[in-house]
Amino acid sequence: MRFTLYLVLLFATLPFVLTRPFFGLCVYYVVSLMQPKMLCWRGDFQDGMLVGVPLVMGAIAFGIKRRTLLPQKDHRSGSILSVRETLTRNPLFEPSWPLALMVVLLMYVSVTRFLVPTPISNNSYSYRSLIKLLTVIILLTGLAADLRRFRILYIVVAMSTAFWAIKGGFKVILLGPHQVYGRTYDNNLFALLSVMSLPMVFYYALSVRHARWRAALLVCAALICLAIIGSRSRAGFVALAFVLACMAWSSRFHLRAIVAAGLVAVVAWTMSSQEIRERVTSIIEYRNDKSAMSRFATWDIAMELLDQNPMIGVGFGNFEYAKDKYIGGRKAAHNIFLQNLSELGLIGHPLWLAIIIGTIISLFRLMRRSRSFPPEMRWAYYWSRGLLLGMIAFCIHGFFHNEEYLELMLVMCGLNVALHAVIRREAWHRYLNAAVAAAKERTRAARQAKAKKRKRPVEALNLMFSPSQPRSVALATSPSSVVV
Repeated sequence: MRFTLYLVLLFATLPFVLTRPFFGLCVYYVVSLMQPKMLCWRGDFQDGMLVGVPLVMGAIAFGIKRRTLLPQKDHRSGSILSVRETLTRNPLFEPSWPLALMVVLLMYVSVTRFLVPTPISNNSYSYRSLIKLLTVIILLTGLAADLRRFRILYIVVAMSTAFWAIKGGFKVILLGPHQVYGRTYDNNLFALLSVMSLPMVFYYALSVRHARWRAALLVCAALICLAIIGSRSRAGFVALAFVLACMAWSSRFHLRAIVAAGLVAVVAWTMSSQEIRERVTSIIEYRNDKSAMSRFATWDIAMELLDQNPMIGVGFGNFEYAKDKYIGGRKAAHNIFLQNLSELGLIGHPLWLAIIIGTIISLFRLMRRSRSFPPEMRWAYYWSRGLLLGMIAFCIHGFFHNEEYLELMLVMCGLNVALHAVIRREAWHRYLNAAVAAAKERTRAARQAKAKKRKRPVEALNLMFSPSQPRSVALATSPSSVVV
């Protein structure tokens, strides 16, 4: 019954996905990040492809229109006199260096697939998934390049990713401490997605003006924290600790926020089960944990695989296959940096690394620059900081996990490009409005000055023939009394 209802809703939205590409983009990320099919126990259903194909077709065929202000200038002076609002078709993508690096990386992966001895069929599914992800992200930068659409897409991505964490937080409150898995049985992946969405939800709440919505989103952020603790993921604990420390430090009341974060940690530790305490303790005493030591051994194998083919690596998505062939046993490296280095080699790994590190630097610079923005553009600081902490959480968690091409990470890279475009457009609109206001002020001042010049001769004549003057003076100064 659930699956039938889901199919009816999904097929009903397809015509709007085709004709309204931005609406289709939101539906796609709800389907892809939230994965409602897991609520229907149909994990094999290809709903992402069902929405993605009409989305791409609609974006190319119809596109979207955005409001644009065009300046009307004086031909002689070149100054802006007024602005004219018009609707223009948005480009399919925003030209930027992250998108260029993504295209180059995809070309590199496509070529090196044929240069490694591993069969192409071994990574065909991952390769098609990468093409799908990058295609939608490139379209994202064009479809969400204005303020209203970016605001909608930002919260859609954040809440779609955090849905399972919010649901797990409610279960922890109602049922007590227990392990939370999310949409899959991979607690590490669940913790990674949750800790990346946490700063997005939190800082979006700070940018909301309505107090009720702000309170609701802050409650959702608290539930996400409970779900991450309930996931029993050690990498999730480390990433959560860093994100909470940064969120507390960015508060206007540093000391109060840090004390509150410490109290939350104490309460969570007190209410957590014995198994969660043991998992946290194992982070400190990692040398006595077999799972942690086995990951160190896997990291050594990754470096050995790199030594065999240092330039192009073992090939995209071929780490587990190469490890099985080299030493036996299919197991990931549990480190995105080492696994990607061994797969892409010394030539391709810098491309992948530049996308991630470059996005972090770009978001950090934007966050610092947005502090000087006017109060009505404060959203730029909050949203850039949310994306920045999400990317840093991905890197921290990535030291112990193996999601090199995580969709949410790539979406954050695309949102960074779109956010820069939104800020440039809003700044341009503010400049045009200020220029028009200045031109109107100059025109008004010129008219007032001209009116004063006209008023002075009249005032002089009124003063001459004023009734308050003596009659003799008036007659003496009249034109008829002048003797030639």
